[in-house]
Amino acid sequence: MNQKQPKILTDKDSWILAEDIPDIDFQFSQIWLSSFVNNLEKACGKNYKKDLCVYRGYNLKFYYGEKDSDDFAKHLLKKITKSPAYGKLINKNIRKYSDVLKRASRDIEPKKLRRLSNRELANFYHKLDELHTTLYSWGWLPNAVDMFHGNLTNYLKSILAKKASEDQVNEVLVTLSTFPEKSFIQIEHESFLNLVALKQKKASPRTLHNAILKHLDRFFYLKHLWTGKEVYTYKYYLREISRFIKSGENAVEMLKKENLVFKRTIAERKRLMKALKLTKRQKDLFDVYAEFAVTKAYRRDAQLYWAYKMDFMFSELSKRLGLTFMQSRFLFPWEVARGLTEGLDKDFKKEVRQRTEFCVTYSEKGKDLIFYGSEAKQIEDKLIQHHDGDIAEISGQTACLGKAKGKVKIINSPSDTRKMQQGDILVSIATNPDIVPAMKKAAAIVTEQGGITSHAAIVSRELGIPCIIGTKIATKVLKDGDLVEVDANKGIIRKIK
Repeated sequence: MNQKQPKILTDKDSWILAEDIPDIDFQFSQIWLSSFVNNLEKACGKNYKKDLCVYRGYNLKFYYGEKDSDDFAKHLLKKITKSPAYGKLINKNIRKYSDVLKRASRDIEPKKLRRLSNRELANFYHKLDELHTTLYSWGWLPNAVDMFHGNLTNYLKSILAKKASEDQVNEVLVTLSTFPEKSFIQIEHESFLNLVALKQKKASPRTLHNAILKHLDRFFYLKHLWTGKEVYTYKYYLREISRFIKSGENAVEMLKKENLVFKRTIAERKRLMKALKLTKRQKDLFDVYAEFAVTKAYRRDAQLYWAYKMDFMFSELSKRLGLTFMQSRFLFPWEVARGLTEGLDKDFKKEVRQRTEFCVTYSEKGKDLIFYGSEAKQIEDKLIQHHDGDIAEISGQTACLGKAKGKVKIINSPSDTRKMQQGDILVSIATNPDIVPAMKKAAAIVTEQGGITSHAAIVSRELGIPCIIGTKIATKVLKDGDLVEVDANKGIIRKIK
């Protein structure tokens, strides 16, 4: 039911849109939303004061307080810059708790779930929620220190500004933010290219068959994302291998070229570290910063596997709770426990149906409120930001250097990728693994959201595509067909009339 509103809209700390995510559900987002106001202090000594979400079906808009998020980032920046060892601990624990979540997720099997009593199932669900919350207590920190206000990036730029010319700072930063370890995204990409190489070298059908099966076993769930989509299949990879070969590219040559670029970048990184006369503390800070991108991808891998396995959980919950599959994904953890041990009445089920259509949640420490109907609409209307469509130039943070001109294509979901042509400028709220095929066609990539750890930043650098991230308004002021010039060296996008 609707509850008395706290000072959500009258608070002097105005709300800013942090993320706009298609194809995500309530149960996943509440894990991190709750963690942000209750659990981050266990890892870094501070929580956010508040957060807010607007849900329309499987679409989520997530808001922070502008001052609150900046204060949190400054607190975290101080801890990391004072002691880079703390930054290394963040990366270590992201890997550690990602592994823990992935191991626990292997037990989410239909047969095992069916054998559990209602209370045992409730306990298992609670365990998974706690493990994921612990992961987020560490896993969110690289985003928090840089994603919304660029605190860490700006701090590192201030170091470089004293050691390099203004024109060189972005170029040097991109090189120094390349970690000497390939991310999970790059590992998957290289594994696929090796499949193509086998086909192009005319390997035996059996050899190719076994290689595809091995690749599939490792990466099949990456297509799933958060809301029960399809997974990659054997036929999919056969089709993609053929499509790649028809493009005229040579997989072996591409692998050699990409590995050579990576090795040269790492060598240049090492040279710059010495040439710029960075102190040990400064070197450690750049190492932490660069590794954030790798551990972000590492965390994403574990979470995508968890999300795939959780479909089995929601299928079982929907049967036991008398809800649809979608409705079972719109419950707080304590509601799952109550439903399994006490049952759910008709009035509550009606509320859950409302959640799947439209609702607003507000969280602060120890408090979760949810709003429906006119109250939710009132909150949403106050949050909507209007932008001047005549803006001719926007700016953001450089993720990968380069320049390009082309026609804008707004790509936010797999269904949008059909309109993407080779040489277009891909503009997105935030990229995800589902739109990588479109990213590979792009002359440049521009996103509204994200920092150095974002999917767009990682993929663009590994593909060598000019990229600008964190523009905040790109999809609001640009539209399909607009001719633009992207200067990623300066972090600027200009409309061309």
